[in-house]
Amino acid sequence: MAKQYWLGEFFVDLSRNQISQHTQSQTLPPKALSVLTHLAENRGRVVSYDELLDKVWPNTVVTPNTLQRSIAQLRKALGENSKTQGIIKTHAKQGYSIECDVNWSDSARAVAAENDNVAQTEEMSADIGDIPPQQDVSYSVSQQTVKTTLDNKKTHSAYVWPMIIVALLIASFALFRSQNTASDLKLRELNYLTATDNKEYGAAYSPNGEYVLFHRYFDKVCMNNIWAKNASTLEEYQLTNERGTYADQNLSPDGKRLTYIKEEDCTKPITQNTCYKLMSLDFEQALLEPQTAEVLLHCQNSAIRKPIWLDNQHIAMMQREDQYWRLIRYSTENKSSSNLYQIEGGHVFNYAWSAQRQLFAVNTVKNDGEHHIDILYADGSVKSSHPIKFPDNSPRLLKLHFQFVPNTEHLVLNYAGQLFSLSENGEVGSVDFPFDTNIGGASFHPDGSRVLLIKGRYDNDVARLVLPKLLENEANHLESLTGKTLEVSVFERSIDSEYIAKFQPNENSIAMASGRTGSEQIWMFGDHPAKIMSNFPRGFYIRNMLWDPQGTELLVLADMGLHLLHPNGDKTRIDFSHMVTDVFHWDAESQSVTANIRVNGLRKLVNIDLNTRDYQRINDKGVQWAAQSQSGALIFVDQMHRFWQRGGIEDTLIEPLLEQGSSKRFVIENDVIYGINRDNQLWSFDLKTDSLTVLGFVSPDIDYITDIRDGELLVTLVASEKKEVIELSVAN
Repeated sequence: MAKQYWLGEFFVDLSRNQISQHTQSQTLPPKALSVLTHLAENRGRVVSYDELLDKVWPNTVVTPNTLQRSIAQLRKALGENSKTQGIIKTHAKQGYSIECDVNWSDSARAVAAENDNVAQTEEMSADIGDIPPQQDVSYSVSQQTVKTTLDNKKTHSAYVWPMIIVALLIASFALFRSQNTASDLKLRELNYLTATDNKEYGAAYSPNGEYVLFHRYFDKVCMNNIWAKNASTLEEYQLTNERGTYADQNLSPDGKRLTYIKEEDCTKPITQNTCYKLMSLDFEQALLEPQTAEVLLHCQNSAIRKPIWLDNQHIAMMQREDQYWRLIRYSTENKSSSNLYQIEGGHVFNYAWSAQRQLFAVNTVKNDGEHHIDILYADGSVKSSHPIKFPDNSPRLLKLHFQFVPNTEHLVLNYAGQLFSLSENGEVGSVDFPFDTNIGGASFHPDGSRVLLIKGRYDNDVARLVLPKLLENEANHLESLTGKTLEVSVFERSIDSEYIAKFQPNENSIAMASGRTGSEQIWMFGDHPAKIMSNFPRGFYIRNMLWDPQGTELLVLADMGLHLLHPNGDKTRIDFSHMVTDVFHWDAESQSVTANIRVNGLRKLVNIDLNTRDYQRINDKGVQWAAQSQSGALIFVDQMHRFWQRGGIEDTLIEPLLEQGSSKRFVIENDVIYGINRDNQLWSFDLKTDSLTVLGFVSPDIDYITDIRDGELLVTLVASEKKEVIELSVAN
């Protein structure tokens, strides 16, 4: 079968899993291209669904949805949809056919090569970097070649020696580049390891590669159990005997002890600092039946996360006693810990461990505010430290996730929903990836031949909720709420994320953020169909937005920076020296913004002067959400979801709201706070009279409140949150 062919004006290159048009190329899953190729081979007839399934997925049980997903991927790459079918045509209840010309001639290769010169040049350059580190580069010259006359030697020496010197320089550069730049990874065949209605996260191989360990969450709930799946038979085993708030499971090198972090019940109100426990269970016994774990370490005054076994007696983990995280080593034998790595005036965000190379890779943010990769020896001493050199216009993220690639000197970086290769010197390279869906959680098989990823879609909708009319008697009102849930009305729906809807002042329109185009953008919805208003680069995440009082401009927090979005769609990025992680209030008249920023990795609530670009600190209490009332009162929620009102000398705790906090945010209208507690009760609190009123029960699917106007709330709903564990083979 030909590896390349023309489909109308599109060039299909099966060797690269790409479809190209002019200079634009898109990478598709191999199975989708197999579907396209079989249709192209049978141009002129309708190919049935069963024939396609048998041809592309032989001896495999798959659903028709799998084929439909491949067709949808192909149509997207070919610029079509179900309504415009100029290339792939659907024949109801029969199958599909190709409706354009197919060219299998050799000339297709020549024309494609001409159009693909730049890509080939880049590949050749990248291949230089694929020479393994410290590999000998030798050149053999036959006896016959060097057997020349003295005159020929003189004649040829002027040409031969420069060529030899150039060759040696190229070889030296190749060796240097292989050690100091990111290697291009190629990921190929895709396998789905889980396919449930639940949400699976945190997948990792066991040290011997025989099992895949992962967390299985319950529908839209933060509780989970830890599971194992046999990588060969795909048989599943529940390891923990009861659900809990678990994270960061890791198996000891001998495969006997499974450790993980357990936090307080995430469904209950927070009444004290979160308690963390390092748990351990017998993995071999858990494969027979779920086990009750024992507590290895109980932390009440510090936070711990990400335990990784270094050997069968020692565990590395991150610990925070004040505001800063550090890397520690814990001895299971002596029940004691020692410091491995911390930064004065900086922040440790994440780390990875290579048992093969006995090295740590630590993601830090230092005084310069930039992400660094610090390579440490097993004892915590520093081997190297370099800033991470992201490509131009890359989105800014707070915490990076990376893993060592076995049998190489490189790492893989999971960044902005995509994969990149990363060198120890901070160089970021490309990964040849078979699809463009957002993915996360890369974890390699011990032999480096496969990698686990988490794939799925987080689907949000925006909705309206009209506040109920209260009965005069509060007892009668509460009785009338029993068994009833206040209705929400979704007003804009897609299969992607719609969120943070905001009423436009003085208009009937609503602004919202949406990822329906493949990138996060601002959309307007009202008496007209929804239309796009921004053009943020792919990978930028929109955290919040605020209208000016006239409803003419939007202050948008995207990519941890502030942007002014003008009526004509133009935007202006506000130059500010620190990352902005939340924005709560915008006084357009004084050009003052209340926001959370990061200073040396630490979160601070501040007022930013947009005129001078200076900021004034308000507090360091780890504010989760804040809003300002019409009378100027600043209300904020801390890490324990307690409500506070800012005062002139000290902040005042709002005691009637001690049991009403949650992660669902709050809004203020006419000096009345509206929020949702952990029991899914919608409540109001009058700041003038200190009166608390339960308004009704709401759906647990409400993620958070985003705005209020004239007794009507805007909320973000969780429509679905499905995550699956997938496995890809590493081609190189």
